[in-house]
Amino acid sequence: MRTAWVDRRGAGRVRRRVVLAVVLLATMAAAGCSRLLAVVEPVTVTDPVWARDGWVYFLREVSSDGAELWRQRPDEGSAELVLDESALEPGCGRGVFSFLYRASEADVGVAAQCHGVRTELFTFSAGRGSLESVASMPFLGDVAFADGSGTGFAEVPKNCGIAIERVVDGKASEFDRPITVSGKTFPISGSDRECGPVAWVRSPALAGDGLLYFLAAPDSLGKLPDRRSDALESYEWHLVVWDPKADSARSLTGLPGLADLAVAPDGRTVLAAVTSPEEKGGVWSVDAATGKMSKLLDEAEAHHPSFSPDGREFVYAEGYHRLTFSSARAGSATGSAR
Repeated sequence: MRTAWVDRRGAGRVRRRVVLAVVLLATMAAAGCSRLLAVVEPVTVTDPVWARDGWVYFLREVSSDGAELWRQRPDEGSAELVLDESALEPGCGRGVFSFLYRASEADVGVAAQCHGVRTELFTFSAGRGSLESVASMPFLGDVAFADGSGTGFAEVPKNCGIAIERVVDGKASEFDRPITVSGKTFPISGSDRECGPVAWVRSPALAGDGLLYFLAAPDSLGKLPDRRSDALESYEWHLVVWDPKADSARSLTGLPGLADLAVAPDGRTVLAAVTSPEEKGGVWSVDAATGKMSKLLDEAEAHHPSFSPDGREFVYAEGYHRLTFSSARAGSATGSAR
């Protein structure tokens, strides 16, 4: 049986985004600065999504076992409550908000963990003002869906580690073939039984043309399960792009640590908010065609980047205490609030 999941920030709640059955997840760090949201510390904020309606939605944790859905206009200094967890009762019963994801032209995706046994996926739009159920699935750590559908990819916990599965119309299934990264071949969908041929795979991010970006740690092959508290940060992570049509995967670049990913609206750039125990973290811009990396931010505590609809800016959670906005252009000035 799978064991309990642990919050990656070290809090008592079920972990957001990477839901892992067999490892304690260490605190993440990456960096940045710019325009700040007025969210009062020490309240925790996570999972910003810059929706196409102009709002930035995020989760605001109000206790060790509860969170609320909030939103903020990028050019305003105050945030407002959208929904508390009582909104989950009709479709989830006693549930808790888990993570947010980009859903469609008008909607933001909302994931909730229900009764401690499943993840319920919803969409929310400002016009509708309520949650609409999309799919009910086993525990998930993240999803990357095509616009307006329940089809895409999901990060799932396995007994042998973290993996990615296909999702079609709200139902997950394993990939038929393994992938090869840095000369090592392993199944992208992991395993619940035989850990020897398994390596960690996580953080799905989907481009508009259907390309899937994700992280893989090929040097974890044959070393799972790994229950060290710093296990995820102990391996070399690769940014991988996979073309489902051609059934081919290739490593774009190596990353100096663990990362959260976001793909630009035009598909040309991937943001990687990197955590590294050697203080090599920050927010990196990666050219999707060449793999060339440019560092945008070079300080600690950046998580969950999300592009603006026009791709010119991005927002991220700084230190899990506030949201920060920055230019997506390489070489732009950082280090001062605007």
